[in-house]
Amino acid sequence: MIKVSNRAKYNAGIFGKIILAMLVSFILIVAIILAAYKPVYSVSIDGEFKGYVSSRNKLEQDIEDYMQAGDSERVGYILLNQMPEYKFGLVKKDTPTKDEEVLGSIKDSCDIYFRVYAINVNDEEVCLANTLSEAQQIVDNINSEQAKFVKKATVSISEKYLDEYTAVDDISLAVADIVAPIKQANDEAVKRKAAYDRTYDVKTTVSKEVLQALLNSSSPQDFSLPLDNYVITSRYGWRRSGFHTGIDYAAPIGTPIYASADGVVTCALWTGNYGYLVKI
Repeated sequence: MIKVSNRAKYNAGIFGKIILAMLVSFILIVAIILAAYKPVYSVSIDGEFKGYVSSRNKLEQDIEDYMQAGDSERVGYILLNQMPEYKFGLVKKDTPTKDEEVLGSIKDSCDIYFRVYAINVNDEEVCLANTLSEAQQIVDNINSEQAKFVKKATVSISEKYLDEYTAVDDISLAVADIVAPIKQANDEAVKRKAAYDRTYDVKTTVSKEVLQALLNSSSPQDFSLPLDNYVITSRYGWRRSGFHTGIDYAAPIGTPIYASADGVVTCALWTGNYGYLVKI
């Protein structure tokens, strides 16, 4: 059995009282500090102080919610370029926290990409729509307009993600602008067909059915250039005035012109704006 002296008991009692006094003092100091100060997090972005927030967890949750949904249903995705930096500290009770302002600064530092829908004519983008329903309405209207065309365009929709864009704000005007060059190409095709039908009086051993098959053929051909020296003055494709269905070559008067491939001459006469025209 271990005996503890009175002296040891006395010292232990004194030590216990000191510890208790220190604990009470610590609690009083903390209470005084908390009465005058409050805990906050300072937030900085790329080294620039943005303000104090009352809760780091809440701010991070707000950021996560924004990254997932954005401020608009048209947002496709958001990139956070710079992670916020946090530092815990105490500030005076009257120091304001700016949770919303800090969140706004973080939003401003993000790159936002919107989901939009491109309308493509023959695989070439011609305009953008904000929603899939608007894009589908444009396509349906175009196909309705060209339903009776001989030469139709292929119209499709593709999804895109852009940070800046200009979308169609008037569907009727957009459809009219898109249909105009398609109609022009159709009218040219109708004229070519009519000219073919009118000029099929060439004496030839090739049947009209064969010529019609050649006219309708879309198989690839190995064509040669019709000129040795030339300048291209107008290329094939879309332009502001509409769709150009050929390539224009310019050369001095008297320059020899060659057939691009073997074939049968179906027309050789003066034809309106074309002047002297040879069709093969």
